[in-house]
Amino acid sequence: MTTTENTTDNPAEYDGEIGTAMADFSADYMTYIEGHLDEDLTKVPDRILSMLRTLEGYVQGFAVNQLEHSLQTATRAERAGADTEMIVTALCHDIGKILSNANHPAVGAEMIRPWVSEKAYWIVKYHQDFQGRHYYGRIGLDPEMRRKHVGHEFYEAAEEFVDVWDQEAFDPDYDTFPLEHFEPMVREIFSAPPRRG
Repeated sequence: MTTTENTTDNPAEYDGEIGTAMADFSADYMTYIEGHLDEDLTKVPDRILSMLRTLEGYVQGFAVNQLEHSLQTATRAERAGADTEMIVTALCHDIGKILSNANHPAVGAEMIRPWVSEKAYWIVKYHQDFQGRHYYGRIGLDPEMRRKHVGHEFYEAAEEFVDVWDQEAFDPDYDTFPLEHFEPMVREIFSAPPRRG
């Protein structure tokens, strides 16, 4: 994103009183701002796709880059008969790695939260706890960290997500769908009005 993207979004366009603090903004100015924020929401699908493309540059020592891993996870979800939301969730589950591997599940979960169900949000937020079974023991962490979530309503869904799709998605020879295949699904999910709160 360039700094010139929002050049027409200049407060100088507004003819009324602006104020210097949000508490001072008039109802008319807030309506003006809300219009710009509504327009900004139309850019979310393109931003998500752009962030996913960025993951191509993240290899981190794996046999596949993080975009390929995400595509494989989503491909496996689709082939297993998952619905559109869960396929897109699989595609975006590691999007938080754009910032850092550290705490990426929570970062990614918050990024997609306004557009997905609580189930999808919860799975992304805690998928690393479930993923630990497959490698934590080799790095000195508790491989059964998922046990702290036993009894949660989305526990079994998270197990399927991680054990069947996510942890299997590091195969350089897997017949993976390209990002273009998932683009209509991404646009469907992230074009919906976001939930607030």
